[in-house]
Amino acid sequence: MNITILWLLSLPTKPYRVLEYFFYTFAFLHFLLITQTIAPLLRKSSTTQLNTLSPPFSVIVCAHNEVKNLKKLMPLLLAQQYVDFEIIIVLDRCTDGSIAFMQSVNSAQVLTIEVPAVPDGFNPKKYALTQGINAAHNEWLLLTDADCRPVSDQWIASFAPYTSEKTELILGISPYESQPGLISQITTYETLQTAIHYTSAAYQGRAYMGVGRNIAYRKSTFRKAGGFHPFEAVVGGDDDLLVQKITTPHNAAINFKSDSLTNSSPERKWKGYLKQKTRHLSVGKHYQPAVKTAHFIRASTHGVLWLCFLYLLFSFQYSSRIIVLFGLLILVKGVFFKKIANNLGMPFNRIWFPLVDLIYAIFLPLLGVRAMFVKNIRWKK
Repeated sequence: MNITILWLLSLPTKPYRVLEYFFYTFAFLHFLLITQTIAPLLRKSSTTQLNTLSPPFSVIVCAHNEVKNLKKLMPLLLAQQYVDFEIIIVLDRCTDGSIAFMQSVNSAQVLTIEVPAVPDGFNPKKYALTQGINAAHNEWLLLTDADCRPVSDQWIASFAPYTSEKTELILGISPYESQPGLISQITTYETLQTAIHYTSAAYQGRAYMGVGRNIAYRKSTFRKAGGFHPFEAVVGGDDDLLVQKITTPHNAAINFKSDSLTNSSPERKWKGYLKQKTRHLSVGKHYQPAVKTAHFIRASTHGVLWLCFLYLLFSFQYSSRIIVLFGLLILVKGVFFKKIANNLGMPFNRIWFPLVDLIYAIFLPLLGVRAMFVKNIRWKK
């Protein structure tokens, strides 16, 4: 009888004990996944054999009603210190003065292509990119966006050493500028995480994405792969889906040079941020099965760990070792991420880190689920 009473009294605490075991398990798995990911990046050097040649580049920028950004970008592109390059600006259905501005740019290096309409079955940006690529005179294509800013006049030159005979794809880094406010901190942290994962995967011969704000590949590789087919109608994916299509274990390089960065300003309003992230995350459903599985394991492990910790913390059914372990995990992650951010030339704010890591673990996966069901997603209006 006494044993039965004691067992009954112990029932309310058993679920918390099970949850505590879950916490320890997912803390171990999360730490294991992190160490496997960041280990190749704790060294800044690349294993790619560098080239001493300087092949000509075609810089391609697609713009839709971005005359303000073009006025800032064009001087930076024209100031590039490189022996041989052309600049191709593709104006996608522009009505804001972009055409008149580009007509005023007096340079033999600049080729402007006007796209008055987009045919059925094509996403506007992919169609614009295809027109720019078709018009390119050079084998190596270097892509960025109209709202990006190369940090150096050596931007193009920084890609040249990676253009070895076996290399067909060069992944660059494109940070968002750190600005005051929560949206900026979320954006910069999420961008850091994205860069960590795609550069680490490329290091290990499993490249699955790059960023269209800073990426280079061969024109012949693009054509041999059939361009953007069969995802030419998908909004987004001109970088990640294309990388998954053309990459091999040995044809991708990563440009870690400090001169190679292109910076962008993050969205400042929640509406714009949510729209942007929905567009980015919606492409995930088109990823290869192995890539989707890896993303799911990483995201679910991270999210469940945070949920277990928060539930135990706010239900007051926790031991001090849980807080110590979780605090130690956050501290170690912060040290590692700070070092990698420095290596990649990306911002990292230690003060905001615990909060944005929580948001990254729980809010962004929920936004990703929402993106799977949103149909009216557009690149530009």
